[in-house]
Amino acid sequence: MSEGASRKIKVIKPEDITWEEAMRYPEETDPAGQEFTAARSVDDKFSFGLWQRDVQRRHFERGYHEIAYIIEGQVEVTDDDGEVIVAGPGDILITPKGSKGYWKNLSPVKKVWAIYEEAGADIDPYIGPGKF
Repeated sequence: MSEGASRKIKVIKPEDITWEEAMRYPEETDPAGQEFTAARSVDDKFSFGLWQRDVQRRHFERGYHEIAYIIEGQVEVTDDDGEVIVAGPGDILITPKGSKGYWKNLSPVKKVWAIYEEAGADIDPYIGPGKF
C-alpha cells in the first residue's frame, strides 16, 4: 500500500463536497461548470467524481475512457458518423477512448463520472438489451 493510502472506509457527505471550477478547453466560450473529484488512483490512471454545468457545447475527442451516470438534465452527443444520442436522468453514457463527437447540454446537467486512462487498455463493450 502506498504512503498516504488508507484501507479505512469513508463516506463523503453532501456538505463535505467542495466544488471547483471545471476544466475548460481553450476553444470554449460557454461559462465554466463545476466538478468534484471524490477519488483518484495513486498512479493517476483512474478517477471518479461529480460534474455539473449549465451550458456546454463543444467538439471532443476522448483521450481516456469515461463512463458517466446522468443525475439531472439532458445531453445530446453527435458522434462522427452523425448518430445523435440523447442521455438523461438515470442513463449511463459510455464514451470510449478515441471516440469523437459534439457534446451539447440540452439543459443544465449533473453527472457522476469515472475516468480510466491506462495506455493501451480497452473497456469491454456492454452486452445486453439496448443498443451499444
